[in-house]
Amino acid sequence: MGKTVIVDIRNSEFPPITISPGTYVVWRNLDPYPHSAETDTISDLFFNAGPMLPGETSAPVFFRLSGITSYRCRYHAGMNGVIVVQETPIVEDAKPHNDHEHDGNHDHGGLAHLHGFVTGGRSGTRLFMSHTPVLADPRHCYQVILQGSLKDPKHIDSYNAIRGSSYGDRRIQIFHSQTSLPDIGSGKTTLLPNASFSYYPDLKHPDDGVDIPGLEENIPVSIDKVIHFHKFDTDADYPDGLEYLVYGDLDDIFIDHYINRAPSFHSVAKLANQPDFWNESSLGRAVHVVVQSKKIEPIPSKLIQRLAFVDNAFHIFWLPPSGLYTPAVQDPLFPRKPKTPNNGPLEYTGGPFEFEVVLEGGKANKISVGRSIHFDVRLLNHGVFLPDNA
Repeated sequence: MGKTVIVDIRNSEFPPITISPGTYVVWRNLDPYPHSAETDTISDLFFNAGPMLPGETSAPVFFRLSGITSYRCRYHAGMNGVIVVQETPIVEDAKPHNDHEHDGNHDHGGLAHLHGFVTGGRSGTRLFMSHTPVLADPRHCYQVILQGSLKDPKHIDSYNAIRGSSYGDRRIQIFHSQTSLPDIGSGKTTLLPNASFSYYPDLKHPDDGVDIPGLEENIPVSIDKVIHFHKFDTDADYPDGLEYLVYGDLDDIFIDHYINRAPSFHSVAKLANQPDFWNESSLGRAVHVVVQSKKIEPIPSKLIQRLAFVDNAFHIFWLPPSGLYTPAVQDPLFPRKPKTPNNGPLEYTGGPFEFEVVLEGGKANKISVGRSIHFDVRLLNHGVFLPDNA
């Protein structure tokens, strides 16, 4: 994989950057309010890294061709940036692998996106990777959960040190340039040779007071097991409740929302303790559970105009209420309530949170959800949704 350049957004300014062809660019929003990074018009150099809430990191964008690209923040007039790509020899192995036409991967004017995985697990010898999907992009229309391990002892030591520090089990994201998820699902691809690790908490909420360690590059990651893999079925019916996938080991157990169509959301959370149905026979697979007390509700179109911007018909960006640095839509497993009776800022009601679940076969059980690792509505939706937290 080619070099990755981090562009830190501070004080509503994009710093000017100069890169060589074959470079990935990642934007990181360090302001306490939202930004986006996108070109004005659709052209050979068009890109849209998507809206970013405080503390969020964009999907990487690959620059293969030389030239000068101007871009802007959609939400702040006059906030413009420039990327200069100098004419230098292109490193061939920095180009994304583009020979899987069935996977919908095409090289649009020298720009391409990497795959991202939200990563959990306390040991570099056994970690879990949840793919960040994009419903509007055929390359990313898959829900994928993998078990992997780091190959180099120094990378294992570094990962273990981060997990053993105050950073703990907060979110780590892996980016890699393998563009064929079906090859991963079929077992053809078993190694991500040059992955990049990004360590970052969400600023202010739900994790505060933790420095951002930054990006580590060129880390080989072994894919040891495909825990779950399916392609989205946009014609599927919603289940009677919210369906989740439970996976992990005996130390760290995670729960991801099951995705098939929009409107939907991608969430990764960690259970507070081991549920009754979890044992050694559960390892290496995903257990389906349904939280029947929650469901997805469509929002009327008139309300959409008041609450959200729709970005290119598939990126959804929720405007946070005044004084609140979190999305207006919240993870339904982590309810919040107003601080005051007069609809003031929201706060967490405490935790962990317990839910009745129905297992495959109809048996009832319980789960206790401890920490939200990742929650996103933007990359999935042609439409929008509202969790029912009543």
